[in-house]
Amino acid sequence: MPSCIICHMEIVEGLDIREECPNEHPVHDDCLKEWLVHSLNCPLCSNKYSQSLIDRYKGYIEQKEKEKQDAFNYKIKEEEIKKIEELAEKMVFFKYTDYIDTLIEKEDYGTALDMLLSRDETNLSTYKGQKIMFLRGKIGFLTYRYDVTISCLFKLVKENFDYPEAFLYLGKAYQKLGLDDKAKWAFERVQ
Repeated sequence: MPSCIICHMEIVEGLDIREECPNEHPVHDDCLKEWLVHSLNCPLCSNKYSQSLIDRYKGYIEQKEKEKQDAFNYKIKEEEIKKIEELAEKMVFFKYTDYIDTLIEKEDYGTALDMLLSRDETNLSTYKGQKIMFLRGKIGFLTYRYDVTISCLFKLVKENFDYPEAFLYLGKAYQKLGLDDKAKWAFERVQ
């Protein structure tokens, strides 16, 4: 009994429908149907299957192409929705930090700090976590809690060494504590 060149299983006479390429390479009907979705050529010899054979499976091929296109379109829509959601999340976060900055300008440090501490953003590898840690350190400085400032901002600059504002407040806090050598180190990294 011949074997299908696609699935390598036997083709049972009288039970399986057998198709062939121009060079008579045998395939199961179902195997060929799936193969034609990807290629119109024989997988063994690369000769094109006869047009009459291809036409018999044309409806199936078109259906699979439509399914593939629909899946692609769905994935594109999902990606667009995800981008919109990420943008909306960023806008909400920027609005949140703008409000915190307003509270700081009004010297309502307690409310601002309470809001920052209630936010579960402790991951310093993200922009949000870094921004919240910076604001906590800044409020620490403005409330004369230089230990808090140093603790918060040193954690921040260990994660993101390119954060000039953090180095500025870190330097100011060191300076207030009389640690001039550390203040100088921090101020050198502001630029």
